[in-house]
Amino acid sequence: MKLGKISDAEMEIMKIIWKKNEQITTAEILEELPKENSWKVTTIMTLISRLTEKGILSVTKVGKLNNYFPKITEEEYRAIQTDNFLEDMHKGSVRNFMATLFNNKKISNKDIAELKEWLKEV
Repeated sequence: MKLGKISDAEMEIMKIIWKKNEQITTAEILEELPKENSWKVTTIMTLISRLTEKGILSVTKVGKLNNYFPKITEEEYRAIQTDNFLEDMHKGSVRNFMATLFNNKKISNKDIAELKEWLKEV
């Protein structure tokens, strides 16, 4: 499944929504944002609109309020993005990905041992 990558700002909104795990309004999102974040309501509305267009959020109208709910879980999003990354950057090959990590010294012998143990278990 090809799903658009979400920006860092959109991810901040989604983390709030995924954590809540129930319908949430714009006002509730605004309340949950860190105090150092100075986004205006219009910024949040723009981000929510993008997330809805990307098929990540659904919206239902309750009275005058829009309620938002994720169409996919955070785990599903990460899995889709990981698959897309592997396909785009490594032609879908986990081996090529691991070779890149190893060659760039991003994976240690300890990591390799842990991976071998994990593979034996699955």
